[in-house]
Amino acid sequence: MKIAKKKPVLQHLNQIFSLDVENRSSVNHVPIVSQWRQWIWQTCKNSYKRANIAILLCDEEEACQFNYDFRHKNYATNVLSFALNEGENMYLPESNRLHGDLVFCTQVIEKEAIAQHKPLMAHYAHLTVHGTLHLMGYDHIDDDEAEMMEALEIRILHQLGYANPYAQDEY
Repeated sequence: MKIAKKKPVLQHLNQIFSLDVENRSSVNHVPIVSQWRQWIWQTCKNSYKRANIAILLCDEEEACQFNYDFRHKNYATNVLSFALNEGENMYLPESNRLHGDLVFCTQVIEKEAIAQHKPLMAHYAHLTVHGTLHLMGYDHIDDDEAEMMEALEIRILHQLGYANPYAQDEY
């Protein structure tokens, strides 16, 4: 009997991609686990065979504390990425597992979506792809890195059915 018949696709995906979501936010309208899973896996599946990701949803006060503790910035930001295998050579075959945490500030994300006239779930999808790329080692400190990262975000979001997040008039 074929392996596919013995193990359903979802069960197999759960074995190669572990996702834990904790909502400590007061905001009710947030993505469901299957959305997070789709967005993250679409971002990392071509570079990693396995992934272990934890997501924390929090309010501004807690997000501000995280941003201050880890980046020395005294404000809440939309998403923070913590790569647990940062510093390892993530391109070696034996390290083909992505480990990391994403912290989302739901209140900041809602405010940004409204201010930018973007659908809330499209904005969450963009920030999830963006944060996952950070977990994978991408950054946007200099212009070349920023262009590469934005191009990847646009391509991945297009594959997921979302418009270019950098083109304001597409929403």
